[in-house]
Amino acid sequence: MKRRPLIALAVAAAAVAGLALPSGTASAAAPAATSSCVGTPAGNLARMIVRVAPGASVDTVAAEATACGVTVIAVQRGIGTLVAQIPAGRLAAVKALPGVAVVTEDYEVKAQSLGFDPWTQNGSMTNVNVTTGANAMWKKGWTGAGVDVALIDTGVAPVSGLSDSAKVVIGPDLSFESQDPDLRYLDTYGHGTHMAGIIAGRERAKGNWWDYAWDNTNFYGMAPDARIVSLKLADRNGTVDVSQIIAAIDWVVQNRLANGMNIRVLNLSYGTHSPQSPQVDPLSWAAEVAWRSGIVVVSSAGNDGATTPGLTNPAYDPWVIAVGAVDTKGTTSMADDTVAPFSAVQGGNFNTRGIDLVAPGVGIVSLGVPGSYVYQTYPAARIGNGFIRGSGTSQASAVVSGAAALLISQRPYLLPNQVKALLMNGATKLANDPVTKQGSGELNLVTSSALGLPTNLQMPMIGNGTGGLESARGGIHVTMNGSALADERDIMGDSFVGPIMAARTGGISAWGPDGSFNGAVWIGSGFAADTSTVAGKTWGGKSWTGKSWTGKSWTGELWSGKSWTNSVWTASGWSSANWTAPVNSDAWAGALWTTQSWG
Repeated sequence: MKRRPLIALAVAAAAVAGLALPSGTASAAAPAATSSCVGTPAGNLARMIVRVAPGASVDTVAAEATACGVTVIAVQRGIGTLVAQIPAGRLAAVKALPGVAVVTEDYEVKAQSLGFDPWTQNGSMTNVNVTTGANAMWKKGWTGAGVDVALIDTGVAPVSGLSDSAKVVIGPDLSFESQDPDLRYLDTYGHGTHMAGIIAGRERAKGNWWDYAWDNTNFYGMAPDARIVSLKLADRNGTVDVSQIIAAIDWVVQNRLANGMNIRVLNLSYGTHSPQSPQVDPLSWAAEVAWRSGIVVVSSAGNDGATTPGLTNPAYDPWVIAVGAVDTKGTTSMADDTVAPFSAVQGGNFNTRGIDLVAPGVGIVSLGVPGSYVYQTYPAARIGNGFIRGSGTSQASAVVSGAAALLISQRPYLLPNQVKALLMNGATKLANDPVTKQGSGELNLVTSSALGLPTNLQMPMIGNGTGGLESARGGIHVTMNGSALADERDIMGDSFVGPIMAARTGGISAWGPDGSFNGAVWIGSGFAADTSTVAGKTWGGKSWTGKSWTGKSWTGELWSGKSWTNSVWTASGWSSANWTAPVNSDAWAGALWTTQSWG
């Protein structure tokens, strides 16, 4: 059954007007109560707003009301009100208390800024945050503050919910659009912004955790005070090569604590069907090295369901957290939840590896990017004021990435294996799905956050990453001018020698100080000092702070006319002549950013 808490207008205002305190809490300075309510009949509870008369003390009224049998939910000194559950039989007595000006019914606030009612909208983050227990963690003060989540995806756009200059750090743009100053760093596809919103979106300025928990008028991701470190990998068509993903992961590992960052979580909503073992696969190896460097790697398990059993690469590596998708049926109760039919299941070439846990991943409503490929191509998926609805293990992995950030903000000393154990040990088993579909069960932060420090931790076989780049592609290739990038060559056309690159990845030295990777310069040498804090700095000098999205014309013409042939990638020549293999497979067109459907 859907839970629908009532929210006072005063609560929404508390972010700027005063401090909201937990139930029954009053200031230590409040005088002892002298209420005359003793013996008054109780009756049914009603949630009310108590407005204090000018000059009266809110704390005194709160103490008097508590003695009158009232449960004080929130105190807002700045605006002279408190929110309380009042027994019907004592309502008149509360109205007569000294200092009380008026008592009115608390009523539900419609989310005008969202453009939809989050309690009736299936897949709203308001419901997801309640279902997963994220909202319950906020009420205890754990909001992801101090935790950076690296997002290797299609970039981010400064839309509402991510526009705060302290919300996003811009890492390198390794996409095919990096040479265009109008497109660099920005999410032209729409997937990355959607993921960032789920993980750590926050539509209002940073405020009090209690206000987040009771605010239905603004959008919040799972960990609203965590910070996103964005690495753009894909262009407007979602196009990316495995060599770019490996390079991005290696960059995250080497820079996890650089320039004031604290990257503790890595979200990767990408996957190929690699035929080689995860112990030798170079993409899997990069993710494993990140894990053993102290970063919780969360990977979407894939959207092929039972049609192609098995997990995608790198989710099939036992060191990372492999996430499947669950359908919540639009309620906040897990009793009716079932694993989505598209969600990956255990099996395939490496059938001993299964899902670790599942999380909401059907019809999830998050931030949209007006003018992006997804926003233009799927108009039926648009919801409210600039939001978009999508389904897939991508969305589920973003939910778990936010959950990991919350656990780390609760206990900053946690190691990746301990975070994984807490998430799996606290998961709720679904009654109607086999373990091959759900793993340990559905994400439940209420349980996970209350568990003691895990001691029985996983110890899988350590990989070596000496396998082939071509196998890691899983038969999918990017093409340019009729030629496919194939064999053991990266996007620069340089030879990718598995054992050599595996050693560099494992030695945390794949990137040179000049921004070179595998012998070629891919990016500049460091963050541009365009602001005084790391938030707002960018890799390459483009400022996030002050970057305007509103009013910019994002029509398809801006992308369709762009030609990559004969362009220059940071002083390195780029030409299809560097790709010697003929076209022998399908072009890569965004399918591996594992979102099953939009709408």
